[in-house]
Amino acid sequence: MSNQTLTESIAQLESITTRNLTLDQTEVLLKRTRAAMSDLAEKVDSRYRILAEDFENADPFAIGQARRLTSRFQTQADYLTNLEEGLQTHFHQKQIENRMAERLGGPRNLRILEYGILFLIVALLGLLIYDMTAGADNLRPWWLTSKSIFFIDAFCCVIFMSEFVLRLTCAESKRFVWKHHWVDFATSIPIPGEAQLSRFGRLGRLARFARVLRLLRFARLFFFLWRGMDKLQDVMDVRMMKKTIRWSVMATLAGAFFIYQLEGNGAEDNLMANPVSTFGKAIWWSFTTVLTGGFGDIHNPSSASGQVLTGLLVVVGMVLVGVFTATLTTIFVGQQNETENENIDSILTRLDEFAALNEGSSDSDSGSP
Repeated sequence: MSNQTLTESIAQLESITTRNLTLDQTEVLLKRTRAAMSDLAEKVDSRYRILAEDFENADPFAIGQARRLTSRFQTQADYLTNLEEGLQTHFHQKQIENRMAERLGGPRNLRILEYGILFLIVALLGLLIYDMTAGADNLRPWWLTSKSIFFIDAFCCVIFMSEFVLRLTCAESKRFVWKHHWVDFATSIPIPGEAQLSRFGRLGRLARFARVLRLLRFARLFFFLWRGMDKLQDVMDVRMMKKTIRWSVMATLAGAFFIYQLEGNGAEDNLMANPVSTFGKAIWWSFTTVLTGGFGDIHNPSSASGQVLTGLLVVVGMVLVGVFTATLTTIFVGQQNETENENIDSILTRLDEFAALNEGSSDSDSGSP
């Protein structure tokens, strides 16, 4: 019974989050957060004037106090800034969800729509990966050919676009929707596979167009993964993971472009000899270099520029993989930042009191005969 009571008590504390705030509560808390930021700024200015005067008077404790206060105020400022950003996002999302629930006939129908969209994203992501890796249509079941997958994709895109338009019409700030849900719009546009190139006539026979189309499908595949993480963000905090993936993609594309320019060779007779002879192979080399730190051993650059590029990608990959792993560990293990900040703040407060006590004792000693 005691364990159950303790679990329920902890659950009550965990329920105190911005996700459980109503629209009115969010608006009030947002105003008070901004007021707290203004009060903190005035407090920082006040302490700065005092410490600046002590520093000009050659007080040896002024520098130490300034460092401690900077650490403390920076922690509080980061907390208030992140809280304000989270409250703004929650306010707009809550406003959109309330209006969508009214149009759909209740919150239950809205939840059904959201879970349905998430299911379609996962299913369609699997179909697109299968379509790009399964090979020719004569080796597949009839309902998994490129043409069938394209029609399934187009049908799902109608649902995706309808959900995006509904969200857009329910939003008071259209800018917020385009800023935070532009991926929803991008993934709502179907991209035909190579089997669908016949509908473009002679244009579809051009190799460059086929490569661009394939690149668009890869980009759409990434956007689907990104949209799925947006849905998961309602369950867990994946903002840092999303930033890590975004920078990883940028580093991979940049590395592929430069290695292709430096050591790529598009000649037909050298396609097998040079592992980075095409941009697609260069992307694979760059991806393995960033992810594995160069242990993929696909291509060993021969030029000095290529070797420098490889070293930069290895260093960037080490940082990004480390951040991604740390973020994933934080999600599953649990965040301890608040407890650590409280402990740090308590230690800094005691240090300030100790410094003030020393100053008081020094003044009393100097005043004694």
